[in-house]
Amino acid sequence: MLLNMVAFEACPDVPEDMGVSSYIFSMDSLISDAEDVKELRSKGIILSFLGSDQRVADLFNQIALNLAMNPNAYARVKYQIQRHYRNKIKIWLAEWLHTHFTGPWTVLALIILVQFSLSS
Repeated sequence: MLLNMVAFEACPDVPEDMGVSSYIFSMDSLISDAEDVKELRSKGIILSFLGSDQRVADLFNQIALNLAMNPNAYARVKYQIQRHYRNKIKIWLAEWLHTHFTGPWTVLALIILVQFSLSS
């Protein structure tokens, strides 16, 4: 379906916004291998019926090789991703949670500790 939509965009009577091609190119910039597809699938960004994450990665990587795209498409989305990625507080908090709260028992211990110190 993606290939048909890209082919349709290449027709002379279609508006030149290149929306589908730009989308595929943007997704390709996020997807290098099966692990990237797995992450996007787990967040509900990609829904696939191709059977394996590697096949999805190969599809986006192959289609995007020779695409023409609108360079300004998804500029705002790219900016927001970069801003989120560079947020030092979120990075610190995520690393701290990942390091110190690896399971439900550590969270339970913290709750008990906080309750004990508040009651003292």
